[in-house]
Parts: sequence; C-alpha cells; structure tokens
Amino acid sequence: MTFNGSLLLEFSEIHQLSIERNELVFLNASGLHSVNKLILSANNMFEIPNFCADESERSLVPKLSRLDMTDNAIRKLRPSSFRCLHNLKKLTLDKNRLMVLENRIVSSLTNLESLSISWIPHLSVIKPGAFNCSSLKVLKFVHNGFRFDKEKNNKGKHLYNSSELFNNTQSLIEVDLTNNYMPKDPAIFRQIFYPLSNLTVLNLQASYIASFPDGLLQEMPFLTFLNLKGNRITTWNQSVFENLKSLRYLYLDGNYIRVINESSFPIQLLHSLKELDISHNEFWCTCAQKWFVDYCRSSNISKILRHWPKYFACIYPEEKKHSLLVDYKPTDADCSAWSPVLTIIIVIVVSLFLVTVVLILMLNCQANIRNLIYLFRVSKWKRKGYIRLNSSESFVYDAFIIYCESDRQWVHSELLKRLEEIDLKVCVHYRDFDVGESITDNITNYVGKSWKVIVVMSNNFTKSEWCQWELDLVQERRRRHGKEALILIMQSEIDSSHMTNSIRSLLDTTPHLQYQKGLGEDLFWSVITKAVMKPFKDPPTAIL
Repeated sequence: MTFNGSLLLEFSEIHQLSIERNELVFLNASGLHSVNKLILSANNMFEIPNFCADESERSLVPKLSRLDMTDNAIRKLRPSSFRCLHNLKKLTLDKNRLMVLENRIVSSLTNLESLSISWIPHLSVIKPGAFNCSSLKVLKFVHNGFRFDKEKNNKGKHLYNSSELFNNTQSLIEVDLTNNYMPKDPAIFRQIFYPLSNLTVLNLQASYIASFPDGLLQEMPFLTFLNLKGNRITTWNQSVFENLKSLRYLYLDGNYIRVINESSFPIQLLHSLKELDISHNEFWCTCAQKWFVDYCRSSNISKILRHWPKYFACIYPEEKKHSLLVDYKPTDADCSAWSPVLTIIIVIVVSLFLVTVVLILMLNCQANIRNLIYLFRVSKWKRKGYIRLNSSESFVYDAFIIYCESDRQWVHSELLKRLEEIDLKVCVHYRDFDVGESITDNITNYVGKSWKVIVVMSNNFTKSEWCQWELDLVQERRRRHGKEALILIMQSEIDSSHMTNSIRSLLDTTPHLQYQKGLGEDLFWSVITKAVMKPFKDPPTAIL
C-alpha cells in the first residue's frame, strides 16, 4: 500500500521501475532520481504522487520521461497535479475514475509529447483548454463514449466547447478518438478539428459517423493515415477526398457502403494510396456497381485493396446475397435494359405530379366542387323516390331574398334575373313591400308568404346590423321547416375578422353555395334552381 523510494537511494542505475498490480495508495518518490520510466498501473492511487523535493520546483525524478498510471482510482486532476515533471514525455492515465477534465491540466508539462486518457466511461465534461499543451504531439482519447455530439446536456450544462477543444495544441500530429460519439452537425465537426492543421494520423473508428463533412480533410495537408472503420457511412460527397496529396492509408471497412463508383474516390488518390480497406461493407450487386468491378479487373487497385476479394460480399439483391463482388460481372447489355427501379421512379414522379395538379384544381375550384356535390346529393335522394310533402303552391312567392344594399347590383342583375327567367316568383323588398307598412312588419309578412328564403352573404352582409336582424328572424323558419327552408349563397368570402358566432354556427350546420364567376358558373345557377324547388321533407344533403 505504501512504497518508500528512499530505500533505493543506494542504486544509481535504475532506469525503469514497475510497481504495478499492487494495492499501492502512497508513493514516496525520493530515491527515484535515475528512473526514466515509472509504471504504477493497477493500483489504488487516488491522486498523482508528489514529485517535488520541496516547495521549490526541484524534481525528485529529473530523468522521468514516461509515467503510466493506468487502472488506478484517480478521480480528479488539477493543473498542480503534474508539478516537477519537467522532462515527462509520455503520460498514460487510462482506466481511472475521472468525470471532469479541468482546464489546463497538462499545460505545465512543457516537454509532454504523448497523452493517453482512455477507457473512462464516466467522463462527461471537458473544460476549455483541458488539452492545452504546446509540445503535445500524440493524443489518445479512446473508448470513453464521450458525447462530442452534445455541447450541452439536457439541463443546459456545458459538456465541452467545440471551438476551444484543441486550441493551443497545434503541435498535434496524431489524434485517436476511437469509440466516442462524433457530432452529426458538419459545422461542429469541422470546428473541432480546425486547429489541427499538422495532423498526419487521424483515427475515428467506431465513432458513430454517418456522414463525413466536406472541406475538413483539405485543412490537413500532411494527413497520411485516416481510419474511419466501423462507422455508419453510406455515401459521401465527391469533394470529401479531393486534393489529398499526402494520404497513403485509408480505412473505410465495416461501414454501410453500398456502391463505389467513379465519383467515390479521385483517380489521383487511388494511384497514390498504399492501402485502401473498404471490406465488410453492404455492397449491392447492381448495375450501379459496374464501374467498380470493371475497374478492379482492368487496373492494379486490387494490390492496395485489403481483404480483396474474400470480404467483399453482396447483400443485395436477394439472389446474389453472400456471393462475392469479384464474381459479379455485369455486361453493357445487362445494364442498358430498362430498369424496374427507373419505372418505379417515373411512376412515383407522375403520381406526385397528378396529385399536385388535383390539389391545385381543388384549391382553385373548391366552390364549384361544393356546388357539384350539393347537386349530386339532391339528385340522388330524388332518384330514391322520396315523396314531396310540401310545395310552393301554398305560398305566394317561391323565394324571399335577404341581402345587403352593397350587394344590390349583383342580386338585381344576376340572381333575380336568373330566377325569374325560369318563372319563379321572387320577393325583394324594393319592389314588393307594402307602402306605409313598417319594414319589420313587411319582412315578417312577406317571409311568411315565401316558400324559401335566400340569404346572400358577404363581408358587407356581416357588417350590417339590419341584415343580422333579418337573419335572426328567418332562423325560426329554419327551426320549423328544416335547413331546406334556407338557401345560403356565399357571394364573396367572409374575412375571419367579420365572422360572428351566429354566422359561423349557421354555416357549420347548413349547406351553402359559393358563387364563382367564370368556370363553374352554369353549375352554380343549376344548383340554385334545384335548391329553390327542393321539398322540405327531403333527407339532408349537407356537405361534410
């Protein structure tokens, strides 16, 4: 549990000291002046040992260049944790119990070249500048499951800052972020790696990457090794791998790649690569794959393809499942025939076009459609043989028209004219009311003499208090004779600001006809005529 290094003062040539797999809690570093490699892994240490001789910066381990504290119980690191390690070049802190990486924890290690903080599943926060170290060249941050795809948690707490993650780490040439969650947002993805223009090795295995952002790799002109194995990549833009003059090793095996075509990789890249691994993907043996299989046969690419042809198998179509890609040999004739997929696409496009046209027609001709449905339902019930139990013969007038003075011209020149041309007797107040009688008495009297009441509705109608009174009056007739006693005509659309509760209720419970000049106008007048002649006791024909 305790190791007293002063016991080794007699030894001046100890270069490597291993105290691993004990239960060490405390280490006295006195006597370790000659040690350059110290292994303290698999112990119970909960903090970094003190390597200072006193309050000054004089080191007890002036030659120490490698420190391995893997699999201990360290819960927190501070900037002061690594004092007096002036010559430390490699630091390993894997499998500890860290939850937060504080700011500038390794900035005092001016000669540090390699840092490994891996296999720490509870690590959830990286403070800005945690990796700040101007001498750092290699960073291994693997199998931590860190959520680089979330800069904040559900409570709004910052987990890390993408723009400051690798600030002041311009010396990094190798970064391994295997088995963490990389961002889905390409802008954040680029922001993380933007400062790392000197990278030569980038390892992003099993990092849940579905798409690789454009323009990122071009900011790394010295990149020679790129590992994207075991991600979820299906396809990528043509520009992703363009102008990568230094890249020699590219690994895309174990993804969801279906097709490799002439736009997948620039020819210059294929000529300069030493290794390309795209095995263990979900290849389609269709004509879209023809370019790749032909290129494999006609070029030397098979020399750089790892695991070719053994682990290049088809998963689609079903009849070629598990067969090797090398055995798929489509001819020009096979791939020039009409494709069923193309047929499906054309059918879908034409169907969408027709649906769009129908929707446009419905929006532009909805008034005519309503009127046509109204006419159809009236005719349908007539054909079923319903007996007329009431008629206009017991009334003086066939119809009484309620309208606003502002709509007078249309009522007189269009509606009245059309109805009287087919020998219907129509009552209008300016012509038929008794002189000397009050308006209210005239309305009450002549509504009672009329078989049907036609209400011409518009914005002007809703703004008129007199029209509202007339509408309330005829509601009694509707209650006694049913909704066939009223014929509602929407002469123009009513703005929502003018819509009253009573009018809205009336429109919701009573079928109404909508006037539209031009196309469908003849249908409108035909429906009006049938509506006036329709008996009270016919079944309802409301349009839902």
